[in-house]
Parts: sequence; C-alpha cells; structure tokens
Amino acid sequence: MRVFWICGLPRAVQDEVLGGVNHGAEAAWSWVLGHLPPPAGVELHIACRTARHTAARDFIYRGAHFHLVPVRARARVYCLFQFDWRYFRELVARLQPDIIHGWGTEDSHALTALKLAPERHLIQIQGNLNTYRKRLRMPWPTVLAAWSERLALARARHVVAENEYSLESARPMFRTAAAHVIEHPIRPEFLRAVPADGAARQILFLGSVEERKGIWDALEAFRAGAPDDWTLAVAGNGSAPAVARLRRWIAEAKLESRVRHHPQLNPAELVSLMQSASVFLLPTRIDTGPTALKEALAMGLWPVCYDNSGPGHYLRKFGCGDLAADLSVPALTETLKRALAAQAWRQPEHRAKIAAQIRPHFDAARIWPELVRLYEGICHECRPR
Repeated sequence: MRVFWICGLPRAVQDEVLGGVNHGAEAAWSWVLGHLPPPAGVELHIACRTARHTAARDFIYRGAHFHLVPVRARARVYCLFQFDWRYFRELVARLQPDIIHGWGTEDSHALTALKLAPERHLIQIQGNLNTYRKRLRMPWPTVLAAWSERLALARARHVVAENEYSLESARPMFRTAAAHVIEHPIRPEFLRAVPADGAARQILFLGSVEERKGIWDALEAFRAGAPDDWTLAVAGNGSAPAVARLRRWIAEAKLESRVRHHPQLNPAELVSLMQSASVFLLPTRIDTGPTALKEALAMGLWPVCYDNSGPGHYLRKFGCGDLAADLSVPALTETLKRALAAQAWRQPEHRAKIAAQIRPHFDAARIWPELVRLYEGICHECRPR
C-alpha cells in the first residue's frame, strides 16, 4: 500500500537531514516521527510544505520517503489556503498513492488532501482552532485559519482523531459518519528508556513558552506551592518577548537557583531531563492531546494539570496525576502542594501502570495496524463495484 501524508516539516528532520538550515519547520511534529519506521507492506511518502526560498527535495528518513514541497504563495491564510494544493499535484500524479492522509486542519494539509483525493482521503483532527477560539484570544490570521478548518471538516468524507475529546469537540463541524479514534504514538526513545525513579525533587514544565500552555500559571504555582528544596525545569522555546518575560520573572522572583530554562532539547536530552524529574506540571488552557504529556506519562512522571480538554482525558484514562479546578491558579497551587506531599508516583500500583498500560497505549506497534485497517477500508469502499 502506498500512503501519502501531508504534514508540517518536523524540526528533527530539518536539524538532522538539512543541516539545521531553516526550511520553515515550525514544530517538532513528534507524533509523525513516532510512526517511523512504517510497517512492512506500507510505502510511506511524507510531503512537507517548506518555505518559499527553499528547493524541492526528496530523501529517505527512518524508512519513510520525505518530499519537500516549497509553497511559494504569499499571504496564504488570507486566501484560506485554497491554492496550496497546486504545489502538491505533480508529486501526487507521479506517485499515484492509494490514499492521502492530511494531518491537521489548521493549515492547508486537510484542504490539499481533499482536493487531490476527493474520495480516498483521511482528514486528521489535531489542534482544533474553533474550540481554542472559545478560550483564547487569537490574532486575525488565526481566526481566518479557523474558518478554513470549518470548510475542510465540512467536506471531509473520512476523519480521524487521536482521542475521544478531540473527536467530540470537532463533531459539530463535520457531517460524515465515518469518524474514528486512533491514538498518536510517541517517539521510541520515550518507550525504551528507563522511567524516572521518582526520587528526584524536580518538577518539569515541557511546552511552548506561551499563554495557551499555561507557563505563567505554572510559574506562580511553583513559587507559591513548592517547598524550597524542589526545583523547576522549563523546557521549551517561545517568542523573543515571551522568553524575555520568563527571564525577568525568574530574576524578579529571585529563583535563579531553583528555575532553569532549557530552550530546545533533542529527544535524548529530554529523556534525561524526565529521568531527573518526578512531577510534570502543564496547566494548559486548552489542548487536544499534548505530546509532552504523553511522553511524561510514559516516563513515569506524575502530571498536575487543569481539569480541561485533552489533559483531563488522559489523566482519567490512566487513573494517575492530579487535576486542579480549571484556570484557577490558587487551585493549581494547592493541587501541586498536595501532590508533592503525597508523592503518589512512588506507589507500586502507579509504577506497574507504566509498562502494563501507558507505554503499550502509545506504541506504534499497536497503532499502525489500526491505521492500516482504516486505510484498507477506505480503499475498499472506493473500488469500482
């Protein structure tokens, strides 16, 4: 089976294959890398939109055929991404894939899949901009992207989401009955490494330094709720103003010895950082299914999050972690205090869940067969009768 994915360029590919030269990688796309290598019988082609100044390029990375597709259109969002598909059509015509999987509705990936494969497509629901809009301030271009998302989902014949929350939050926007839940795998580094032993007195925040991920609430909860012998590691980058604000906060709070910022880490460094932590603090305002949370769970960390959206879904699913009243910093502070005092992550019942439940749930070896069955079902449905 020849499968064609349309998604963003993973930052690791830009660093490892393209020498770190900026080709427009905007995110880690770690769940895409978690799928690699593809299983036997799947010829996987991954097409990634790159910046206008780059050149088209093909290469193999971790068993997948990558195709860099420079999209030279300007102000794409102001046209609701309606013309991006033209840059992919020659590649699709040459490869003749059995199915096209458009990863995400916040860019042109879904719309391009719909245009190039009106029947043999699968539209992936990831971040749901229209749900985010209800809880976050958004700039005008993002509002336009949210409208584009509605257009894509309204036309989709087959949709898939990583969890039940993601699917149900998007359900008002799509009309098809062919809706499925298939989990995103996490990178193998986080499935094979020795989990944290739970003895370290360190808390980890892993996510973009931005309002949606709850960094400012996390800092306040740590300052007010963590004993003096606990430290906080902040892993993640952000805009220059946000990073400057973070540094100012650390200095003004006089917490230079207890709060350390790690702007960008590779998977091995993240594994090491998780092994030296016990608690994962991620009070997102809204999130579909944070990859960082999944990786932290697989590494044995104890999450403390707001009771909303994707984080609430996963903590209830696995019966671990602590949820604070939504968007309440005082409640988050008290929840963190109780978690640090109880240290439930050291209990044998929790330790047993890591290998027995959590890691198998996020393992590509379990997830790929579900995805292949879905692809085969779509292709069978589209065969001439």
